[in-house]
Amino acid sequence: MRQITTHPYRLDKERYFNLLVKLYFKKKWYLIVLIAAIVIYNIPKFSEDTFARFFVIFGMLYIPLNIYRIYRWVYAKSNANYFIESTLTVDNSFLYFKDIAENETKISVATFVKMTQTEHEYLLYLSQNNFSYIPKSAFKTDEDRAYFELVIKENITT
Repeated sequence: MRQITTHPYRLDKERYFNLLVKLYFKKKWYLIVLIAAIVIYNIPKFSEDTFARFFVIFGMLYIPLNIYRIYRWVYAKSNANYFIESTLTVDNSFLYFKDIAENETKISVATFVKMTQTEHEYLLYLSQNNFSYIPKSAFKTDEDRAYFELVIKENITT
């Protein structure tokens, strides 16, 4: 049984915030387009109609308030454990996340429901909105990264 271990890595708060905002826009694009259309439609009636005024103000505040909600969540002191330095060990069936305090979490690869990747990281989803972040730069070699991808793809059924 082959086993690989990554370099220590840490999720940066700014990177996590940007990633969550990007995922929010990707997931809610249809709602954003609908709100923008309603705002544009109601702008000419803004001074005459209370209902139009409500929709314009709501539409103008909806996205900034959601981005602020994400910002508050990322920078909350209670979420500091997301940003602790960790290492990942991968074998055929399990992922072992170990932080600098020697706390270890063992997760079966079959538990993950999907994997997505960006240019710089892998996102392993345990549920629709709960993912583990693994930067591609954490892998020591390209062969280690290829082995990780193989283990994940063999165990995730999509």
